[in-house]
Amino acid sequence: MPARTSFATTTGHSHAPTRACGSCSGVRLSQTTMERRRLLKVSGGIVAAGLGGVALFSGGAAAEIEDYTVSATDITGKSDDGTLERIDVWAKDVQYGYRGLESPATKSTVELQAKYEPDGDVQASGYDWQTLGGDDATFSDETIGGQSQSGLKVGRLEADLLSHDGLDASLFEETEDGEKNVVDDVSLRLKVTIETKDNYGVTGDVKTDLSVAMQNIPEDAEPEGDAGGQIVSAELIGISPENAEADVETEGVLSVYGHHDGDERVFTVLLDEPWSDGDEPHANVGLGFDVDQSGRWDFQVNWSSADGIFTENDNRDDYSTSPDFTGEKDGEKLVFRIDEDEFDGDTFEFVANASYGGATHANVSSDPTKSWSPEDDFRSSEYFITVDVSA
Repeated sequence: MPARTSFATTTGHSHAPTRACGSCSGVRLSQTTMERRRLLKVSGGIVAAGLGGVALFSGGAAAEIEDYTVSATDITGKSDDGTLERIDVWAKDVQYGYRGLESPATKSTVELQAKYEPDGDVQASGYDWQTLGGDDATFSDETIGGQSQSGLKVGRLEADLLSHDGLDASLFEETEDGEKNVVDDVSLRLKVTIETKDNYGVTGDVKTDLSVAMQNIPEDAEPEGDAGGQIVSAELIGISPENAEADVETEGVLSVYGHHDGDERVFTVLLDEPWSDGDEPHANVGLGFDVDQSGRWDFQVNWSSADGIFTENDNRDDYSTSPDFTGEKDGEKLVFRIDEDEFDGDTFEFVANASYGGATHANVSSDPTKSWSPEDDFRSSEYFITVDVSA
């Protein structure tokens, strides 16, 4: 599997919404903990599942997964005939440690594993926990030593879920036109094993459940993919939370993913209807960037039902440059490609905002109760989210 550059989102910084709508200022979005994950629709495949949380294992000697960042625990895809070729899953920024060994460690192994357990019944050995195939699903280090260590780095583990012996593409595919097949009897885990000088080993793991959905696009719908198409892996940047004050659903209506493609940074936006309806008055979505982390927006890229794909930087004194970018819209999916040279480095501040009807906002920001900084109009990036693509 080819190496990918990760889009990692940190939560220590705030962000504001992307497109400013003067008639909507003051709309407040209630903040929720987003357990629900939205899904990236791609050609002929499904992208991005992951693990969350930190696990420590008590009782004498122990190995532990210390820290990592992942994308989602629910994933979905669409194709024009309901088939798929692979399901990419990963965990990144993985660290591990061990403690209390009776003799020095000699080797460590960290594995990305999966299990298929239909109806809670392991029917055969092929359905049980199994390390996924490919070199990128397993990390080994034979240079470790000592009886306790912490902060040992793995980086990224990734694999095709279908490399598990008990999982076949047909399990997830949907043959009926317009129907969706959801499989939620799959689990993922990271397992760390430490071997010692006296051949005494310890293990630790952390796991999560995985739900996979595959949809067969209706014949009368505009095709969103080809079953034989190339799968592009992307990582979740953010999802809009619930707005308790709105008279429409805002939770999950706006999702933003990022990935690298050559000399471009690609931002894929999933925008539910009617937010994405080209006939809906004032429907729009915008992405804002503070590329030098100066506290001010540097540029913004947008789509609106009135103007299509555009940037309004030329006409606003609160944006300093017009970016080199392209954009396209296909139904509920928008793709913005921004030249790598527009960014000062791997880390930048980001915000996304959508609205329709002139009054309702959904955003991806550090404080969803604020559409933009009230202290500094549309110029401040105070409530942006920090994105790091260096991993």
